[in-house]
Parts: sequence; C-alpha cells; structure tokens
Amino acid sequence: MTTLRTLVLALLASLAVAAPAAATGPVFVVVPTTQSDASASAPASGELTADRHTLAQERGLHRSLLAKLTRVRARADSAALLSDQLAAEQRAAELQVAADDAATQVAQLRQEIAQLEVSLQPPPLQAVVPLAPAAPSGTTGITAVSIADEYLGVPYRWGGADPLTGFDCSGLTMYVYAQLGIHLPHYAGDQWRELLHVDASQLEPGDLVFFEPRWDGPGHVGIYAGGDNFIEAPHTGDVVKIASLSREASEMGYLGAARPSALAGSFLGY
Repeated sequence: MTTLRTLVLALLASLAVAAPAAATGPVFVVVPTTQSDASASAPASGELTADRHTLAQERGLHRSLLAKLTRVRARADSAALLSDQLAAEQRAAELQVAADDAATQVAQLRQEIAQLEVSLQPPPLQAVVPLAPAAPSGTTGITAVSIADEYLGVPYRWGGADPLTGFDCSGLTMYVYAQLGIHLPHYAGDQWRELLHVDASQLEPGDLVFFEPRWDGPGHVGIYAGGDNFIEAPHTGDVVKIASLSREASEMGYLGAARPSALAGSFLGY
C-alpha cells in the first residue's frame, strides 16, 4: 500500500510540473543539423564567388578592348595626318609646276611684247657714209665663200658660232672670217655698224649682206656668193644653206652690204 501511494504521488508531482510549461506555449526543440543539411546553404556562397570572378573577367576584357580601341584610333589619326600631309605635298608640287609654267609664259609674253615694240618703231634713217672707197674683196672674199660652203647643212642654233653645235646668222659670218684672220663681233647690228659699207652695184663674193631693218640695225646677215645667191643660217629648225638674195630682200627688207675683207688683220668690236 505504501508503494502504491508513493507511485501515485510521484505521478501527480510530474503532472504538476508539466502543466505550467504546457500553458506557456509550444516548446521548440533544437535538433542538430546533419552534414547534408549544411551543404544546402553552400550554393549561395558559390554563386557569389562565380559572379565576382565573371565581373573581374568582364572588367579585364573591357580594359583590353579600350586599349585596342585607343591603339586603333591612334593609328587612324596617324594615317589621316599622313594622308593629309601627302595630299598637301602633292598640291604644293602641282602649284609649283603651275607657277613655273606661268613664269615661263610671262617671260615669253614679255619677249613677244618687246619684239612687237621694236618692230612697231620706225627704223631710223641710215646715214651710210663710207669711210673710204671700198677695196675689192679679191681672193679673200672668194675664199670666205669657199669656207662657208663647207658648213652647208649645219643646223641653225641661236647664239651658235661653231659647226659642231650650230650657227646663227652672225655666228656663221664671224666663224668664216675668223678662219681668215678677220675677227667680227657676234651680232648682225654690230657687224653692220663696224664694217665698211658698199653699194649694191659693187657687191662681190664674200661681202656681207644685211636684211630686216630695225631701229637698232639689221636683224639678219649672210655671205654674198655671187649672182642672186648668198649663204645664210636662217632660223630655228633650218640649216645653213644657199638662198635667193632678191627673194630674201622682198620678204625681210634689204638694208645694205659691207666688206669684211677690207679689214684683214684688224679686230672689230669685242
């Protein structure tokens, strides 16, 4: 009986202790997690790490692209500058060529204007006063014609006085008479002024005949060869040849004649 009573009292005591706890609300029990439960939260941390890694890669790629873009732009700018420079140099060269052409044309026009001014001026009266009676040319004049015959076919060259390079009109007469020891200036006007003049009726082989009267003297000279013939170096594109005295006189105008052989052993002009 005592044992039964003791058990009943113990049971009542247990109930008395449990009753207040039940009245206060539910009781939460902490249950330790297992290894599989802990791994369930791992994906969130792994995804963050992957995102950070991807971000770093994107930033690196962006920096690389920016660097390449900078280099491409630099090359493009350099190419543009080089292209502009080449275009400017080419334009400058074209302008220089145009300027040179213009200068050449200006020089040619000035020369043509000067020639026109000269041709428009009336020739002055030629006061032909013989210094002394003209001596016959004799063998000296005939020899001059023979020497001039040797240079038939030599090309005309302005300012020329050499059979190797060409003759102009006064260069031919100067060179021929130099072979005979008679030195003439290299200009038709000077030869006309320095030599003794002879009348057309007194012409002899070797005399110089002058054409194209101008304000400063004749513009052309040749060597009389007898009859209606004389030897001349006419103009650019032609050669030393025998021409008609009367035809040349009608086309260019005849000024007169002079006799170099009368001055054998002397020196004229310069």
